[in-house]
Amino acid sequence: MGYGLALPAIRQSLLGDYALYGAINAVSLGGYLVGALLAPMLMRRVTSLVLASSAVAGAALAASAFASGPLTFGVARTVFGIASGVALVTAAVQTLESVEAARRGGASAVMWAGIGAGLALSALGAPRLLHAALAWRIASLGAGALTLVAGVGYSTVWQAGSAATAHHSAGQAHGEPGRFDRRDLLRPRRFLFLCLSYGAFGFAYIAYATFIVASLKGRLSAGAAAATVEHLWGLYGVASVFGALAVGRLLGGPLRRSALAFAAAAGAAGCAVALASPLTVVPSAILVGLGLSAAPAAATAFARARSTPAGAPVALAAITVAFGLGQLIGPLATGIAADHLGLNSVALVASCAYLLCTAFAVADAFAVPEGAA
Repeated sequence: MGYGLALPAIRQSLLGDYALYGAINAVSLGGYLVGALLAPMLMRRVTSLVLASSAVAGAALAASAFASGPLTFGVARTVFGIASGVALVTAAVQTLESVEAARRGGASAVMWAGIGAGLALSALGAPRLLHAALAWRIASLGAGALTLVAGVGYSTVWQAGSAATAHHSAGQAHGEPGRFDRRDLLRPRRFLFLCLSYGAFGFAYIAYATFIVASLKGRLSAGAAAATVEHLWGLYGVASVFGALAVGRLLGGPLRRSALAFAAAAGAAGCAVALASPLTVVPSAILVGLGLSAAPAAATAFARARSTPAGAPVALAAITVAFGLGQLIGPLATGIAADHLGLNSVALVASCAYLLCTAFAVADAFAVPEGAA
C-alpha cells in the first residue's frame, strides 16, 4: 500500500509518466496473482513457507530501494508481488484452520485489520515520502526489514501451535459443506458472484490507493497537499481497522451475507465524495477505508465457509486470483485515464468499479444458500 503514498517521489527520482508506473504496479500485482496460484502447491512441499516467502518479499523490497531506473524497480516489485501472494494465501489458510468454524469470520477480520494498522503507521512518514527523493528508498529498506521480522514472528508462533492446529483441522474435516471444484467458479450458487465482486473490489481499491496521493498533489499546493495526505493516510488506515472489525461482527450474526456489499458500498460512497472537491478527501478516505480491509475479511471468510479443509487452499487461492486480476487491470487502466483525462478521473473510475463490486456482492448474497454463506 505504500506504493501509492510514495509514487510522486518515485516518479520524480526514476522519471516516467503515470501510465508507466500504473503498468509497473499492474505487473507487480500480476506477480501477486502468480504467487496465489503457486501457494497451494508450495504448501505441500515447503514447511516454513510463510517465513521463506516473507524473506524473499523483504529482500525484493530492499532491492527496490537501490533501483536506478523503472526497469530494475519493476523487476524488484514483481518479485515482491509473487512472494507476497504466496505468503498471504498460506497465512490466511493456516490462520482460518486454527480456529473453529464459528470464529472464522472474526479471525479473518483481525487478520485483515493488519492492513489498516500498517497504513496508519506509514502515515507518520507521509510528508517526507512526498517530498524527499531519498526518503522513499529509505522507507523501502525499512519495509523490507519489517516484512522479514513479521515472517519470523508469524513462523515462530505457527510452529509452536502447529500440532494443536493439525489436531483441530482433522476434527473439523468431516461434515463441512462444499468441497471446492474449479467448475464452482462458474456457478452462481457457489463462487461466481463472489469472484466477480472481489475482482471488481481489487480494481477499485488499487485504483484509488495508487493515484489518490498524486491526484491531491496535482490539485493542492505543496504545503496543503503534505498536510492533507498525512491526515488522509492515517484516517484511511484507522478506518480500515474499524471497518474490518465491524465486518467481523457482521460475519458472526444474521446479517453476515451483507458483509461484502457493506464494504463495497462504503468504497463507492467514498469515491463519490472525493469527486466533489479536494477539500472532501479526508471524509472520502474514511469511507473508502471502511471497506479496505472489510472486503478481504468477508471474501476470505465466505470462501472458507464454502469449502472443506482440504479444499481451502485452492478456494482461497481462487478468490485471490480473482482479486489479483482486478488489481492487475486497475492501476494500468487508471494510469491511462489519468494521463488522458486528468487525475480528477481517478475517483470516478474507482467509484464505478466499487458500484460494480456492490452489485455482484448483492447478487452473491441472494444466490448462495443461507447455510453456505
